[in-house]
Amino acid sequence: MSDASAAPAATARVRPRHILAVTAIAALSGFAGLGYEIVWARMLAVALGHEIVAVLGVVSALFAGLALGSLLLGRRIARSPRPAAWYAGLELAIGLWALCLIPLAPRAGDLVAALVPVDADGLRQWSIAFALPFVLLLPATLAMGATLPALEAVLAPLLAARAAVGRVYAANTAGAVAGTLATAFLIIPALGLSATLLVCAALNFACAALMVAGAATPLADGAPPDRAGPPRVAPDVSRRASRSASSPAAWRASWRGLAPLFVTGLLGIGYEVLTVRVLSQILENTIYTFAILLSAYLAGTALGAGVRNRMARTSDTAALTRTLVTATGLACLAGAALLGVSDDALAGLRAWLPATMEGRLLAELGIAALAFLPPTVAMGALFTQLAQDASDRAGGVGPALAANTLGAALAPILFGPLLLPLIGAKLAFALIAFAYLLALPDLRRPSVSAAALLGAATLALVLAPVSLRLVRIPPGGALLWHRDGVMAAVSVVRNGAGDQYLQVNNHFRMGGSSSARSDQRQAHIPLLLHPDPRRALFLGLGTGATLSAAGDHPGLVADGVELVPEVVEAFALFDRSAPQIGRNGDIRTHVADARRFVRAPGEAYDVIVADLYHPSVDGSGALYAREHFAAVRARLAEGGLFCQWLPLHQLDLATLRVIVRTFLDTFPDASAYLAQFSVETPLIALVGRKAPTTYPADWLARRVADRALGARLSALDMDDRFSLFGLYLAGADALRAFAGPGRLNTDDRPVVTTQAPRVAYAEADTPADRLVALLAALKADPADLLQPADAEARRHLAAYWQARDGYLRMGARTLAAKGPRNLIGDIAPRLVELVRMSPDFEAAYLPVLAMARQLAISDPAAARRLLEALDSANPNRSEARRLRAALPPG
Repeated sequence: MSDASAAPAATARVRPRHILAVTAIAALSGFAGLGYEIVWARMLAVALGHEIVAVLGVVSALFAGLALGSLLLGRRIARSPRPAAWYAGLELAIGLWALCLIPLAPRAGDLVAALVPVDADGLRQWSIAFALPFVLLLPATLAMGATLPALEAVLAPLLAARAAVGRVYAANTAGAVAGTLATAFLIIPALGLSATLLVCAALNFACAALMVAGAATPLADGAPPDRAGPPRVAPDVSRRASRSASSPAAWRASWRGLAPLFVTGLLGIGYEVLTVRVLSQILENTIYTFAILLSAYLAGTALGAGVRNRMARTSDTAALTRTLVTATGLACLAGAALLGVSDDALAGLRAWLPATMEGRLLAELGIAALAFLPPTVAMGALFTQLAQDASDRAGGVGPALAANTLGAALAPILFGPLLLPLIGAKLAFALIAFAYLLALPDLRRPSVSAAALLGAATLALVLAPVSLRLVRIPPGGALLWHRDGVMAAVSVVRNGAGDQYLQVNNHFRMGGSSSARSDQRQAHIPLLLHPDPRRALFLGLGTGATLSAAGDHPGLVADGVELVPEVVEAFALFDRSAPQIGRNGDIRTHVADARRFVRAPGEAYDVIVADLYHPSVDGSGALYAREHFAAVRARLAEGGLFCQWLPLHQLDLATLRVIVRTFLDTFPDASAYLAQFSVETPLIALVGRKAPTTYPADWLARRVADRALGARLSALDMDDRFSLFGLYLAGADALRAFAGPGRLNTDDRPVVTTQAPRVAYAEADTPADRLVALLAALKADPADLLQPADAEARRHLAAYWQARDGYLRMGARTLAAKGPRNLIGDIAPRLVELVRMSPDFEAAYLPVLAMARQLAISDPAAARRLLEALDSANPNRSEARRLRAALPPG
């Protein structure tokens, strides 16, 4: 039998297996590619300053590299007789550079600190945010950009229909969906970032090996199909057979048809950027939220590629393109309209699904599908149609991919820092939908009709009462102020009681007039623990009340650092609780990232105070990392202290143990304090020093010599001898016993980022339960705090702590019972026992006096008995006796 007669039979045997092999390789490559994107964004977020900034920078850098790779290498690969060898080499290059980035990426932080001063303008910050990832990732992204043209070149001769682009794109994107979910939910939590890069690099090497193994067969080597193909030759095969005859002039001419691909790349990623930004107002914004949103986007585009391949069998090229352009624009408008009701839809899904972490994640997935699937299915189909058509004309998919990814690279820049703050989300969505008209194939009558339909629908969205400001207004309340910033939507809301508070992304409350007392105590407690602070630094500002309280300390110069510019802009609406900001020249505010500010060169601080960072919010976990704590320690002056406030109502005890363990690794002599006696929103402070310190019993009296400061402290109930040390929870030994052995939270092993969302999605217990459990686990020793000469004061302080813990346990029980039926009858006797336990514990003494005054109106005899018990419990105070003497006889 001659070679010519044997070839068709061999083709029949090898073709299905090789088609499946190339498809599987494309899927594995997509898995690794999205794994890289997620890991690189997290690594560079530490250097660039914020998760959203890093994501936009990495996405832009990724697409820019893809565009260059497709442009520079796509033509050469399309004309090569060995595209399989090209592909294997590209995968090896990606994997090797990924391994190089393991030591290189963490050093980017030093480079950013040198290139971007602390108070650099926005243009410089964003320029570095986009330029640094581009340069750092370029070797890998350049190779990535050429992998899809190589896969298409390998696969096209094996198919008998114009579907190579769609098949490769669908498989690659489906693998990307799997990579997104597996990386965020499984690999990073289990292994950390560097090990995840190793896994992805191993997948690259596996793809290369599989392709090399398949290259032993001529078909996988891209050999001309007329050597092994059947007599009927498909358009893809004909094109591939004649690709060597393609002239440079033909390539240049083909670029005139690539403008629609550039437009669709720009608009598709622009839609993604806007949708993620709008949904950030209602979703939990954890590491899992962004993985779900990205996977929904990718799944839609993969599905769209398959849909296009089916439609292409029966449709004319121009008619199909026109239909898909119109469908994509209309789907974007529908998606924007659905976003306007996404808050209610999310509430409905949460009510229907179980109140577990899995149920909450499914609810977020439902919202992601609602916002993304219809538009992205149309986008995927349109891209595949345009790319396949361009590939047929140009002799390869490289130019098409280059044009599309170049547009995608520009989208994060155009829609993130520019259009969203300038015109708002609603108009930006309308602009995206209408701009799809630029992808129409011609100006014939059907295209004009499609343009009219899309224009009318766009105008309808603009005029419709659809708002993408998803701000919850309480009954009887009002929205006082709102800004759509690049990083977040910031609002000031007033409730029905007249209290106003600051909201970031709708549901993250950052303080307000009702929490001013607690906010101010968060400044005074660490400042009072230092003997004479001259310079202080506050990381994270909220409403500005904490920073403002620093102005009550004479001679103190304070710097405040806030990431979100709109939060600083809102300070003017909280001037009653933050009166010093803008009026005290010793208080300065900086719009910058906390980690970058601390790492930048500058003078040392006596006291550094870190705000309550919501642990589950993506990006906040890095502020509890060992590397950040070490940088803070390096900025402390001799004898300085660092105070990290922790929101116990937003983290579980397991995550708290991780944070405490990490803090102790940097500050071995750490201690813990309460902010105040609250069981609903308990706040814990970790205080670290470079050396252990004990205090005299009369420390507060010695420390507060300024009368104005004393008056401010008195208004906050911080003027008696136990008002400061009575908040002490534990020293280093007790904290170490509580934390136990285990992993630390580091930049490479972001334990807090992956673990903390459990509370955000579904609380297994209440903050009060956690506080009671923490009190039981921490055993405070007065010897760790007070000097040896103060033995009597130590005994009184131990009794005070015992009464305090009893008071908090009682509050937790009362809260769990939804309040007793007889408040005075149930609570007053218990409070009297706490006073008997510690006569110094005013938090129990004063409420009993108030109850006695109220009781005297209806039952003077009962009030007298209550005051007698209180006087017996603390005979050293006269208030109970005076009030009893004022009661009518009987």
